[in-house]
Parts: sequence; structure tokens; C-alpha cells
Amino acid sequence: MSRIDGGGIALLLDLDDCIGCFGCEAACRETYRYPYHEDWMKVVRREPVVVDGELRQYHLVAPVLDKCRVCYEADPNPLCVTGCAAQALKIGPLAEIVPQAEGRHCAIFTA
Repeated sequence: MSRIDGGGIALLLDLDDCIGCFGCEAACRETYRYPYHEDWMKVVRREPVVVDGELRQYHLVAPVLDKCRVCYEADPNPLCVTGCAAQALKIGPLAEIVPQAEGRHCAIFTA
């Protein structure tokens, strides 16, 4: 198992802001026109939970980060991020993404 060296890219999903609109998934498919039997970016709905007396519905984004790396190298502002209605996605070098997650309820995916 290798250690994370911080030199790769990271995709941050703010779990409190994501509304589960599938916009990132649609943007990825629109950009690359891959077949419907493939998933490069997938939104996964989680079961609702009660947090501090409020019902919350969380969504997870499941990216295929080797595809994200190629996309990010071609355009540092990919459509999945710029088209996110809730502005819940951010992509960039891991060293820049980690501080943005501090104090937030986020998931960070690295490649």
C-alpha cells in the first residue's frame, strides 16, 4: 500500500451542500459521451438520517479519478465543478483542497 504524497489531484464534495441533482454526473457524461453501461461519475443516494433533530439526506459522488485527472489536466475548471448548482464540488491539487474541507462535512477523493 502506498502513502499519499500530496502531489495528486483531489475532488472535494461538501456533503452539507450537495443537493443530489445529478448535475455532475450529467456534465461528465455530456463532456465525454461515454456509453451508458460505464460510470465515470456517479451520484449515490444514502439513506436519510436524523442529525441534531433534523432529517438529512446525504448524497455521495463516486468519481473514477483516473478519468478526473485527465479531465483536470485538460481544463482545471471542468463542467462537473462549474455546473454544480450547489457549488458542492471542488477539484485541484490535494494540498489546496484539504484546507477547504477544514471544519466542513466533506468527502475527499484522491488520485
